[in-house]
Amino acid sequence: MTIDTIEELRVELRECVFTPAERKALEAQLAELIRQRNQPTTSGDASPADQRFSAAGA
Repeated sequence: MTIDTIEELRVELRECVFTPAERKALEAQLAELIRQRNQPTTSGDASPADQRFSAAGA
């Protein structure tokens, strides 16, 4: 998972027309990616940028 994937989904949701079911699925996927991104890492292998986003809750 990358920040780029999250940003791409946000752009798609903003700029594209979807059926209600498609939009709901994309919103759920985006929410899951954000949840995963915000989980603290225990292995310490996250980049400083990832750690900063996680700590800031962005």
